[in-house]
Amino acid sequence: MKNSFKCLLVTLFLNACSSDLDNSFEANTLIVPDFVSSNHLIECNLKDNINLLSLESFMSNLVKNKFYKDNNFSLRVYLPKTDFVNKFILDIQNNSNEDFFSSFINDLSIKGFDEIASCNFNTPKLDGFVLFDNRKIENQPLITIEILSCSYNDGYNFGTFKLALDRFSNEMSLKKIPYGAVYLQDNNSLDKFIWINNFYSDDYSNEITNLWINTNEAKEIRDEFLENAQCIKSDIYNSYAIN
Repeated sequence: MKNSFKCLLVTLFLNACSSDLDNSFEANTLIVPDFVSSNHLIECNLKDNINLLSLESFMSNLVKNKFYKDNNFSLRVYLPKTDFVNKFILDIQNNSNEDFFSSFINDLSIKGFDEIASCNFNTPKLDGFVLFDNRKIENQPLITIEILSCSYNDGYNFGTFKLALDRFSNEMSLKKIPYGAVYLQDNNSLDKFIWINNFYSDDYSNEITNLWINTNEAKEIRDEFLENAQCIKSDIYNSYAIN
């Protein structure tokens, strides 16, 4: 986890604020993300005497149901990269305008998920978009992800951040590193956002270090990121595609 934290420091760990604000910031508030999906990140704890095999078996049987095959949403499980795992995150991503979340919770309960885990289903809907995605294999079942909780510095917002995001996306795409990034935001808390890093290689730490961290572009973009926002939390997970 420490290695990953250092790798992402160049781009995402943000703690500076500029006092040189002008009227251009008012115009920047009109620039909003072009969201294409919505997500719910559901934090769960395994019940006593329940192991990961039980969770895997439940999920495998769950997605055989017609409800999961026919609806336009995807489901992933995030397991912490630790030796002992007793908690996890369910990420349900909805790619349509129809609200499946209540039906999803109800279906879990009917099928006995309450016996497997206790979860906080009172989570906000997070609108999201993929900043870029350099995966080598489509629908890769297992990846490593990093979830960062971030907030904008005073006077900054997505509009001021967009130039740095676009530059970062272009540079990372040119490097062809097997890596992707997702931006999530709760519309009730526009001063905060969640950034998810998707790593599609077991050797992602060395690849990012060798191809990105020491470049002039990385250093310049880091400074732009630092000016706009800060991230106060970083967690690493194994991510498994369920459907």
